[in-house]
Amino acid sequence: MGCDIHSFAEVKKDNKWVRIKESLFDDGDEKTTEPFGLRTYSVFAFLADVRNYDHCEPISEPKGLPDDSEYLNSVSPYAYDSNPMNGKPIPENERETIKSDVMQNDYHSYSWLTLKELLDFDYNKTFWNRRVSKQTSPHGWNGAALAEEGEGVIISYKENLGECFFKDIEVLKILGEPENVRIVFWFDN
Repeated sequence: MGCDIHSFAEVKKDNKWVRIKESLFDDGDEKTTEPFGLRTYSVFAFLADVRNYDHCEPISEPKGLPDDSEYLNSVSPYAYDSNPMNGKPIPENERETIKSDVMQNDYHSYSWLTLKELLDFDYNKTFWNRRVSKQTSPHGWNGAALAEEGEGVIISYKENLGECFFKDIEVLKILGEPENVRIVFWFDN
């Protein structure tokens, strides 16, 4: 079973954190509203210690969802008590917030980072990437095996995170001052 990230960018305007709704970030063949949206376990490990097969030091342990997000505190658009085909409509004044919906799902490692935090990190720093592939049976391989002494590779965070990570950083830079731009994210399996 794979792991995916759910994310969005916010900008602080008039002392409120407002979600960016424009599709600005590359997601393979198209643009999306989700920064760092590709399934890249090296990025997940760096952002929140999720699927950290590389054994890198994450930029931060998960912080939880921010309390001051205008989007997360808005009323959930999900208007049915089970599913839209069979469920009963829920009146808007009785709906949960988007944050409550997110917290009730099978998600984990909720967090957020400012662009300043992302820019302040030393991406030239190196670490011992201990993720290797090992044969486990005549026809089976483990692509997330742990390297023994002398295996793996010493690599910079910049090399390990890859070009797409830094393209998303460049997009975030155009949104505003580093302390007034942030990403909010969580993961699912």
